[in-house]
Amino acid sequence: MKKNLQKVLVLALGLTTTIASAQWSAESRTRVEQDSDNATDNRINVSATWGGIHASYDVNYDFDGDATHDVYEAYVSTDLMGMATLTVGRQDLSFGSGALMSSNSWGMERYTNDGFSLSANYGGIDLNAGTLDGRNRDNRYINAGGEFGGATFNVLMMSDGGNDAHGYDIGYSLMGGDLGLSYSMNSDYDGDEMTAMGATYSMGDLGVSYTRTDYDGAFNMNNTAMSGGWTNGVLGYQDAGDEVTSMGLSYNVMGIDLGYTMHSITDADGNDTDASAISLGYSLNDNASIGVLRIDDNGTETNWITLTIRP
Repeated sequence: MKKNLQKVLVLALGLTTTIASAQWSAESRTRVEQDSDNATDNRINVSATWGGIHASYDVNYDFDGDATHDVYEAYVSTDLMGMATLTVGRQDLSFGSGALMSSNSWGMERYTNDGFSLSANYGGIDLNAGTLDGRNRDNRYINAGGEFGGATFNVLMMSDGGNDAHGYDIGYSLMGGDLGLSYSMNSDYDGDEMTAMGATYSMGDLGVSYTRTDYDGAFNMNNTAMSGGWTNGVLGYQDAGDEVTSMGLSYNVMGIDLGYTMHSITDADGNDTDASAISLGYSLNDNASIGVLRIDDNGTETNWITLTIRP
């Protein structure tokens, strides 16, 4: 009996030590949608890391009493003799322009992938490869990206059974980094294409941007921020044959970030529609920030107020 009690005490002590040594973090995010219903959503995330083990859990609820919860991330990482890192489990992945695979941190429904991944860096090139459906080798990806002398590139190849998707991104910075040029070409699993070219220019606290996006076919990918559209705080994918011209301004004054973006959308028949987004962000302190986003999508207005608190 004493030996069993001793084993229990040793196990409890080891478990307590492990929990105490873990790196814990938490975040509470409340978003109020100012429309006819004034819907309010809240997301609480709790995460912990023990060495190469990471676990994160989301609880979403609204003030009508509806609640959902799910494991956000849960994975184990290990070093392979200094040559690469192997990660197994559920991960939030984002590569390149994000048109094929990207995180969704603004919306309340976040996207993750189950599988394993290998990551390494050789000669300044970041390499990532893995599966997206557990151990299903028919659903896989490989990504390569790097930066050399002001030029950046990223290549993402994805396969889902007999269907393939790919994305190519290049960028170049000039004038000491104040001027940035970019080009992105993406093809989804159905062979539909989305291409975008853009430029950004920074003048101290003021920044301007221009992007032209063309859709050849009904381009769409499920596991991206763009797939949710304005519920994820972005314009989202458009219809086949659409051309989108986006012009933006950003300004930082006394710690307040201001942004304005106008989207002009021309469909295949030559009809024009507009959408715009105005954003405001401010850090109240090291632990809390507030953001305001106002959307005008062809005359339909929606406002979001977001409060984020971290310990």
